[in-house]
Amino acid sequence: MSSNTMLQKTLLILISFSVVTWMIFIISQNFTKLWSALNLSISVHYWNNSAKSLFPKTSLIPLKPLTETELRIKEIIEKLDQQIPPRPFTHVNTTTSATHSTATILNPRDTYCRGDQLDILLEVRDHLGQRKQYGGDFLRARMSSPALTAGASGKVMDFNNGTYLVSFTLFWEGQVSLSLLLIHPSEGASALWRARNQGYDKIIFKGKFVNGTSHVFTECGLTLNSNAELCEYLDDRDQEAFYCMKPQHMPCEALTYMTTRNREVSYLTDKENSLFHRMAPGETSIAGNQVQSGS
Repeated sequence: MSSNTMLQKTLLILISFSVVTWMIFIISQNFTKLWSALNLSISVHYWNNSAKSLFPKTSLIPLKPLTETELRIKEIIEKLDQQIPPRPFTHVNTTTSATHSTATILNPRDTYCRGDQLDILLEVRDHLGQRKQYGGDFLRARMSSPALTAGASGKVMDFNNGTYLVSFTLFWEGQVSLSLLLIHPSEGASALWRARNQGYDKIIFKGKFVNGTSHVFTECGLTLNSNAELCEYLDDRDQEAFYCMKPQHMPCEALTYMTTRNREVSYLTDKENSLFHRMAPGETSIAGNQVQSGS
């Protein structure tokens, strides 16, 4: 009997130990999952706080309606975008050549009266002598009177097919000189307009932060490709934001002034840059003539 009692006690102890071991295993598994979830929540919360400090929100200030001047400027820029479209450019020989272009006076007369209009038809060709099929050349039409030391500009009408109508109003009596210069071919004007509207890194901005006797210079700009904490400065009038990297241990209000310098960067290709090499006067002058104007 005593041996049976001892056997029962031993079995009871083994069963109890197994149950306790199983419960500890289940609790440890749930605790690991619980701790992982808690740790994930803490990490996400910390990342969100960091993101808020790295990328400050722009204050939601209602946009002011554009003034009459601002609307006019916007309209001019939109028209320029339409008048300076992208132009094909494969080789300098296919660009406009002043030497191969021709200018013809329409309905020429021996003399003109003061106030008359003189019209010139310009046909532009490339360096291979081929007629251009599109416009956009940057031309300068000038009229001058050496005797009166006076000058005036002519009006250029682009037909967008390689021909232009240049009109002069004869303001003075006597002999006047007319000139028509090719400043940039249409391919060069298109490249300059594209480069003008590309990128914000042409100018380097440095902001000086002053705190007591110490000062720090940090990088600033309209856009900054950095994960550092930024100071944001919002223009109330134009609603444009400007940013500076926030120095350590200094508030954003410690910014005192800016310094700027040009960066050695170009948005033109080497081939496009070749269009802007200075040429001899004879290579840029399409036409030069003298006209007699009387009363």
